[in-house]
Amino acid sequence: MLSRSLLALTLLFATSSRAQAGAWTLPKGTHWLKAGFMFQDTTERYFLDGERIPYFFDGRNQTRALFFEYVGGLTNRMDIKVQLPVFDVSFDDLSDERQSAGLGDLRIEPRYNLIRDPVVLTVGGTIKFPTGEFINDAEIVPVGEGQYDFDVFAEVGRSLWPANGYVTGKIGYRFRTENPETGIAFGDEILWSTELGYRFSPKLSSKILFRGLHGFESTSFGLDIQTLRREIVYIEPGIHLNLTPTHGIELTVPISLRGRNWPAGPVFTVNFISLF
Repeated sequence: MLSRSLLALTLLFATSSRAQAGAWTLPKGTHWLKAGFMFQDTTERYFLDGERIPYFFDGRNQTRALFFEYVGGLTNRMDIKVQLPVFDVSFDDLSDERQSAGLGDLRIEPRYNLIRDPVVLTVGGTIKFPTGEFINDAEIVPVGEGQYDFDVFAEVGRSLWPANGYVTGKIGYRFRTENPETGIAFGDEILWSTELGYRFSPKLSSKILFRGLHGFESTSFGLDIQTLRREIVYIEPGIHLNLTPTHGIELTVPISLRGRNWPAGPVFTVNFISLF
C-alpha cells in the first residue's frame, strides 16, 4: 500500500512546466504565476517488470490536485520558482476505500543562465521539502512523501527562427533521502525531457514533450524493495491560448508510454497563467 500511495503523488511530475520554454529564464523584475488543476482516474498501473496491468482486487486510483507556481526574475540571467500543490488522493479496492487531502510537498528551484546565444544553456537545482503530511500506515494514502529530495539539472534550448518555434531539452539527477518514519532509503533518479514548440499566431501556440524518470533501487535495512523503484515515460501534447497579452490558458494531456511502479493512463491538466 505504501508504494501505491507514494506513486499517486508523483503524478505532479508529469504536469510541471516552465514559465518560458525550457532553458530560457525570466528577465529581471518579471513575474509569472500559474494556477493549475490536474486529474487522473485509472484502474491500471505499470507493474514491477514494466507490464501494464489492472490494479489487484479491482483497485481504482484517483488523483486530483490544485497546484500553484510562482516564477520571478531575480536578474536577467537568474530566476526562481516556487511550487506548492494541494492534493485529494484516493485508492479504492474490494477491501477498503482510502482517501486523503491536504497540502503537498513544497519545491523551490533557482536557475542560472550561462549562455544566451546561439544556444541557450541554463543550470539549476530543486529542493523538495516534506511539507505534506506523511502517515506511516498501510491503510492511509498520504499527501506527502515524508523526505527531502535534491535535484541538479542542465537545460539547453534553441530558437528555430525564422520559424516561430523552439526546441529544448533537460537532463537532471535527483538525490532522494531516507524517510525517517519508515527507514526506507529511496533510490536516486535520472530525469530528462525534450520539448518542441510552435506559435501559430499571436494567440495560439502548441508544444509536444517527451518526459522521463528512471529510478535506482530503494532499500530498507539493506534490502532492495522492488515496489519502490519507479520509472515513467510520457508523451505530452499541449496547446496554449493567449486570452490577453499577459494572461493565458494551457491544456495538456500527458500520456504514459511505459513505466514501472507507476499509475498508467493519461493525465488531464488545465493551467491559468499570468505574466506581470
